[in-house]
Parts: sequence; C-alpha cells; structure tokens
Amino acid sequence: MNRYTILVVLLVWGMPAKATDITLLAGYQFNSDFEVASLDAQLSDSSPVSGSPGDDIQLDDGAAFSLGVDFVYRQNQNQRIGFYVSHQQTEFEDNAGLNDRDMDVTHVHFTAMGYYPEGKFEPFVMAGLGAGFFSPKDSSLKSETQFSMQVGAGANYHLTDNLLLRVDARWLPTFFNSSGSAFCSGGCTIRLSSDTYNQVQVNAGLMFRFR
Repeated sequence: MNRYTILVVLLVWGMPAKATDITLLAGYQFNSDFEVASLDAQLSDSSPVSGSPGDDIQLDDGAAFSLGVDFVYRQNQNQRIGFYVSHQQTEFEDNAGLNDRDMDVTHVHFTAMGYYPEGKFEPFVMAGLGAGFFSPKDSSLKSETQFSMQVGAGANYHLTDNLLLRVDARWLPTFFNSSGSAFCSGGCTIRLSSDTYNQVQVNAGLMFRFR
C-alpha cells in the first residue's frame, strides 16, 4: 500500500490548505466476473487451470474501506471538489487455477459533488475520474492499472454541525483494453468478457466537517 499512501499525500499537498469535509467509509463492494482464458490465449502451460475455457471466475464480493476529502468549490457551499480512495482485499474462486487467489483492488479518483440540502439532510450526486489498481498476488499474474470512473448518489445527516453520517452507493467501471486479456505474465489463465469491468459499492460512514 506504500504507493497509494504516497499518492494520497501528493493529492492532499496539491489541494487548498483547508479541508472542508473528511469522510471515512466502510462498505460492501460487488465485483463482476472474469473468465478462464481459452487455450490459445495462454502464454504458457505452467499455470494450471482447473476450470474450462470460458467458465466464469468469480471475484469475491466483500468489505471495502474508503477515504474522501472534499473542498468547497468557488465558495459555493453546495458544490465540492476533492478526491476519493477505496481499497478492497478480495480473492478469485478456485477455478482460476491460481496458487495464490488473493487480489487487492484500489481506486483513486478526483471527484465532484453537488449537494441539495433539506434541513438536517444533504442529498447529493457525485462523479469522479481516476485509476483502478488491480494487484493479484499470484506470481503468474501481473498487476493492472487502468482508467476508471465513478458515478453515485447518497445523503448526509447532521449529527452535529461538524459531524455527519453519510450513506452512498457508487458504480465504478474500469476500462480495460480491447484484447480481452488481463493480468498476463508468463501464463494467462484469466481474461475479461468485455472491455468494461463493473463494480458497485454501498457505503456508510462518518464525515468530519471543518469550516
């Protein structure tokens, strides 16, 4: 996680000096399937494949943890810009044919958000652009860094003036190249069924607001 920590520090350094909102979120991330690669897509036969070509490989759904830092945009309290970092530790199913099925998935996005306050509630919509980092632990696979984005919506609830409860849902598509291959390094047992890999997060957490 060192490179992601460095990236977050650089993002904070480049932002305005005073943070408006700092949000810590815990949630559940739903992941799309990959596939067992066809035989002609394999670069070697050194990596066993326990499934048949074309079989779905589930990437397990599970907990995700996120940090959001947002700043007032052009002195408009209902508009924010900032960044969002989310991280999930997950694993492939057995039929991926891997010795180590673990994988880390991290998204780092610049974000924009619009609030529509109604009393203690602050409904909002958001969007973001950045990168998705997919880091499998098996030695036969390489890491992937690809363009990703997010769109979502949610609401804040004022517990106090400076402490808010947040809930939100986000769609995070990641755009791989058109070859359909992924994570190939010496052997290729996994591929994508489409150019777009889809993930969905449902989150809840606390926001600390500094004025």
